[in-house]
Amino acid sequence: MRITYITQTRFPTERPHGYQVAQVCHAMANLGHDVTLVTPTVGKIPPEGALSFYGIPEAFRVVRLQQFDALNSPWIPGKIAFVASMISYRFALREFFASFQADLLYIRSPVLLPTLLPLHVPIILELHTLPRFFRRRFVRACNRCRLVVCLTRAMHEELLSWGVEPRKVVVEGDGVNLDRFYNLPEPILAREGWSLPMDRTVIGYVGSLVTRDTLEKGVGELIDAIGILRQRGVEVFCWIVGGPSTWLGAYQHRARERGLTSADIRFQGVLPVRHIPSAIAACDICVYPAPKTQHQYFLRDTSPLKLFEYLAARRTIVCADLPPVRDVVDESIVHFCAPGDAADLARALQQAMDHPISNPERRAQIVHRHSWEERMGRILDEAS
Repeated sequence: MRITYITQTRFPTERPHGYQVAQVCHAMANLGHDVTLVTPTVGKIPPEGALSFYGIPEAFRVVRLQQFDALNSPWIPGKIAFVASMISYRFALREFFASFQADLLYIRSPVLLPTLLPLHVPIILELHTLPRFFRRRFVRACNRCRLVVCLTRAMHEELLSWGVEPRKVVVEGDGVNLDRFYNLPEPILAREGWSLPMDRTVIGYVGSLVTRDTLEKGVGELIDAIGILRQRGVEVFCWIVGGPSTWLGAYQHRARERGLTSADIRFQGVLPVRHIPSAIAACDICVYPAPKTQHQYFLRDTSPLKLFEYLAARRTIVCADLPPVRDVVDESIVHFCAPGDAADLARALQQAMDHPISNPERRAQIVHRHSWEERMGRILDEAS
């Protein structure tokens, strides 16, 4: 089948969604489909090739459509620039599809639906959040799609309550590329490679520090929990891997305020995608924290890519107890803590050190089900 994935943002990108797009396209290509990714020419493209940037083989084509890049114009304000860029991109898409044939379109943003629905090609819409406005219009557009993919059960339930047809909607969380986690180095060798302490338990966080530019993901609470353990005389080392770099200064200051030094904590910054597996392998305990918040990202929208990678790397895991996380794991797999509660996170970390959970069969079932190819196979079967 000829599948065209259309994204409204540049590709590749340092943001996590670019990795997800690459893995979806790669999985569909591995399933035997002819996959083309269409992307606008906005922003600065990383110097590496699109696929080598994510460390995956050349399994699908990338087509960049020329458009007016208002987002990089010093004369056009931000919101107007986005609208102007999208109008230009819509014209480019119409011109492209006037001569390009596809059997199925795949998108992850409903903003593209007004342009693509008139093409009368089946569309799979993968939702990563729900719109705040124009709900009726959005529901009508969803009901014209072949399939709507929700990342979580909470998102699925809300979408049905809005009036989207149940037969149109499936729940599929994000996934993991298992090939990246075969033949991982032994933890002691990985730790040597990253110059991490050998005489302490290494507690790691590997992922972006914030989402949607300003929404913190619980790294501050992790720093506070490490400070609590230090006060109790517990010998641990915290390794925080990720960006953006603009947030590192604030977190380093927070660590100093908690009495933590370079002997207790290190902020590694962003690593190339290809180094992430060995970074995770170097950790004794991997943490998926969260702040105390009622934001829908944490309660409804998030599908934790890093949790799947922690599972694939067979690490001991401490998780914030969030509804989307409960879609994937339970107490037989991870140690839970209350979101936004540094003292409870410290308790869960101590528990993980004293009584690590080992449930290899259940863990293997989860990661196999959530491999990108298994996930995309189910989605395409539902859409057929």
